[in-house]
Amino acid sequence: VKAKNVDELTDEFGRVLDVLKDKLEITSPSLGFITAWAELSGSDELAELLNADKRPALTAFMDAHQVIDIVRRYPATVKPTDFVASLRKLGPRSYSIASSLAANPEEVHLTVAAVRYEAFGGEHWGAGSTYLCDRVAPGDRVRVFVEPNTRFRLPVDDDTPVVMIGPGTGVAPFRAFVEERAERGARGGNWLFFGDRSFSSDFLYQLEWQRHLKQGQLQKLSVAFSRDQSRKVYVQDRIVEQAREFYEWIEQGAHLYVCGDAKNMAGDVNEALIAVIESQAGVPRDAAVERLRELRAAGCYQRDVY
Repeated sequence: VKAKNVDELTDEFGRVLDVLKDKLEITSPSLGFITAWAELSGSDELAELLNADKRPALTAFMDAHQVIDIVRRYPATVKPTDFVASLRKLGPRSYSIASSLAANPEEVHLTVAAVRYEAFGGEHWGAGSTYLCDRVAPGDRVRVFVEPNTRFRLPVDDDTPVVMIGPGTGVAPFRAFVEERAERGARGGNWLFFGDRSFSSDFLYQLEWQRHLKQGQLQKLSVAFSRDQSRKVYVQDRIVEQAREFYEWIEQGAHLYVCGDAKNMAGDVNEALIAVIESQAGVPRDAAVERLRELRAAGCYQRDVY
């Protein structure tokens, strides 16, 4: 190979690597990538997954695999440009702002859990989370934008009680909520439900919550650490355990907020709220479901789940 061609090849791969690093989605596979790679690799197995009657299996496959897993499992010899063409553009990663601008002028705080795990014999990483946790150094500039969420806001009336349910990084907006209410001198009570795996390693913002409790800016803190005892305990269990007081807050006009995992937690919490209304109001399940629906329609039950 002539030196000029080597230089051109190196330059081409350099450009491809830059695009893969900054412009294209190389973690979560898209339907377009699966379709393109089935053709490029000639894999009958991938092609079979694309049949209309295989959509549940295809969805499960896409949830379990990153792009690199598929490339390794179904190898193909392709041009760099063809590989690049098979990938979709890198989408934005959304994070809840975990700070009040009133309490932290000219700052935005985030709560980020770095996604790292083993699968198919190799290490895997989340694109956005490990970028922020591992690749960004103090002083670096990061491309961001702010997307207002008009459906997840504190009540206008500062006398309104607030119940916040946010396991794991779902606690992020509630850190902002409590800071904002403290700055505004809100008189409405604040009750936070927080859960994670272990008290010793996963109690996010523990000292801040304790300070808010001491200073009267947080009236109640209910925690659930699922791995600290033989029986797993979650935030929905704490809600049911304190059903009587929880219902009293609802009757006092409290606004309910849920943030975090949509796949399991949000549904489990919704069921716990139904159970609380059902038991404390002494009504059948369908009436409890309707009451919760009414709270949601009135903006008194808001969710930010993902």
